[in-house]
Amino acid sequence: MNDPLTDRIWARFDGGGDTPFLTLSTLCRQLVDWQRESWVEFKNACDSLRNTNTRDIKCSGFSIRLMYNPGRSVNTLAAVTPDEISERPCFLCVNNLPAEQMAIMYGDDFLILVNPRPILPFHLTVAHRTHRPQSVYDSMTDFLRITQDIGPDFAMLYNGPRCGASAPDHLHFQAVPSGEMPIEKDLLLREKFSVLSETDHTTVSSGRGLGREIIVIEGSNAGAVCAAFRELADALRTETGHNDEPMINIIGHYIDNNFSLAVFPRRAHRPAAFFREDTQKIMVSPAVMEMGGMIVTPSETDFNRLDAQTIESIYREVSLIK
Repeated sequence: MNDPLTDRIWARFDGGGDTPFLTLSTLCRQLVDWQRESWVEFKNACDSLRNTNTRDIKCSGFSIRLMYNPGRSVNTLAAVTPDEISERPCFLCVNNLPAEQMAIMYGDDFLILVNPRPILPFHLTVAHRTHRPQSVYDSMTDFLRITQDIGPDFAMLYNGPRCGASAPDHLHFQAVPSGEMPIEKDLLLREKFSVLSETDHTTVSSGRGLGREIIVIEGSNAGAVCAAFRELADALRTETGHNDEPMINIIGHYIDNNFSLAVFPRRAHRPAAFFREDTQKIMVSPAVMEMGGMIVTPSETDFNRLDAQTIESIYREVSLIK
């Protein structure tokens, strides 16, 4: 029997081999350009980004960018309870991908795909080739390896299964061009962070005055960064009383031979206003992009009425802020 993946592979990347002169970043951009030409629905989704509206809002000690993107309603309103998940096919499994969707085969285990409902140009999904639960605790080594290979032009993203992942039943990451999320500028301001611990290989810091809890792990050694992350995850699991993976979102960078993980501990998936059935309903479902300061709403009403006070309240409600 033929492997259904065979006809999906547009290119391969293993750090060399078939593409010795192409960086992964370049290959990913070429995939996006090729899919725009070969997949009409994806081209239309990309073209629709030209019509998204944005505005910057100054909050207490930080800024956010609000985006009105009606094309993201499927993701914002995604049904993620176990019963709801069991009743729909997994849209990241190879057999269920749109016929036009192709992939970069990354090593033996991951497929790099264009995101069919992008928030930004060159928005990618990095999905495991097999169906397995969303969990970064046991796959942080893979996350760091892909972050390193894709390089400084992209930020790697992770949504926990209970705080933003629209496919909590299938292990996947995302990647977007670096520099688009407001938090990325804050991460460069050392005065915004206090060092919690430091070793020969890693530095762990906590953000201050940024409206939500942010723990940053930095280091040049992938193994040490992975170990520091797992230590943090274990501490969060103990603090929150969860036996499974703690609620977290992650933004990863690899710049100047150094890894940086911005970890956002969470206490809730969505604010209470998301579940209202009246005019006070707010269609904001914070995932990693929102925790990074780019708040996406499919509602024009929310885009026009959200202000600094409401946004700060949403962050306090969903973040495990001390």
